[in-house]
Amino acid sequence: MKTSDRVLFVIGLVLLFAGLDLTILLSHMSRLVGIALLAAGLGLLFWSVRSEAALPVKKPVKGRNIAAKLIDMLTLQGRLRAVLPVAGLAVIAAVVLFNLVVRDEFYLGSNDYVALFLAGTLVAYNYIPAKYAVERDFAMLFSILLFLLLVIPTTMLSTGDSGGADTNTPLTYYLLVMPTAALVRLMGVDVVAPVHNVITDTYLYNQMEIPGPDGFPISLSIALSCSGLYSVAIFVSAFIAFVAVEYRKFDRVVATLLMVGIALAWIANILRMCIIVLVGTRYGAETMEWVHNNIGELIFMAWVTVFWLFMFRRFGILDGKKPAEKKKEEPRKGLCRVCGGPLSPTIPSRKCECGTITHTGCLESGGGKCPVCGDASGLAPTDKT
Repeated sequence: MKTSDRVLFVIGLVLLFAGLDLTILLSHMSRLVGIALLAAGLGLLFWSVRSEAALPVKKPVKGRNIAAKLIDMLTLQGRLRAVLPVAGLAVIAAVVLFNLVVRDEFYLGSNDYVALFLAGTLVAYNYIPAKYAVERDFAMLFSILLFLLLVIPTTMLSTGDSGGADTNTPLTYYLLVMPTAALVRLMGVDVVAPVHNVITDTYLYNQMEIPGPDGFPISLSIALSCSGLYSVAIFVSAFIAFVAVEYRKFDRVVATLLMVGIALAWIANILRMCIIVLVGTRYGAETMEWVHNNIGELIFMAWVTVFWLFMFRRFGILDGKKPAEKKKEEPRKGLCRVCGGPLSPTIPSRKCECGTITHTGCLESGGGKCPVCGDASGLAPTDKT
């Protein structure tokens, strides 16, 4: 894939999953923006692969990709594939029961949409033609990962003692608040984190206090929708699934890709938070809130795009790069394999058992061993050219 098409492909991929994020997950931006990003992402993806689609169809590469192997493992080598539609219907029933019994009302939230997306994938998986196996396996792995990384942990938070989605935990502090505060302090901003509640004598792990432009402190509380968890989860799930359908074995390259991709998604979220904090210290709480609600997602998308472009270029994703197999050099007929000169009946020569013919003088100057196989015992005089 050409560099320009690769850039369009990565941008389209980022816009596609950002649109999915804004459409089905918690966000301060309108769902109409998410739908527009989905459409723009799909358009760029189709445009970036237009030249590939015009090429002759290539023979499929031997070997199954990592995603197919993982799905085989989850379905016990395919023995459970027949029950996937039933599992999808069970997930739909679980969503309905959870809303009616636990929440006492039927209201579809972000986690419900993710669960329904997984249910739809499970129901449709067996009915998708084999020629779309890569897309089918990507959707399956992506939906499973998103469910595991997002729905399960946030559901546990929302059903805790607080009754709501509680982010006041040490995990929030160590993964988000502490690194954000440390980076902002390096830029000369005096940040208080975590905030100590003198009334209850407890620490608020999901809060920071930053100085405003007028000198008065601004309290910044990080709720679940503000933590970037949804964006990080959807991009990490997409990246892992994408790598899994691109590679056919789990090796050092794949391990490096996954570790770096996950780490960079986390770093991108930290940088997003730092920019929002710096805006608050310079322009005040109202401007900070506006940037968070309207530009925060764009900042995260920009960082992810830059990182993915670098990684796709560095590891040759979309280029079809595979380790080149060293081809065995064919013997050059009529030429000495040492000096490259013509063989002649008037010039003494020797032929090895491997078929290599060299001038006797060239052979002796090279230590008396065949220049191809390195054997010295199978050399016999010959008068053939």
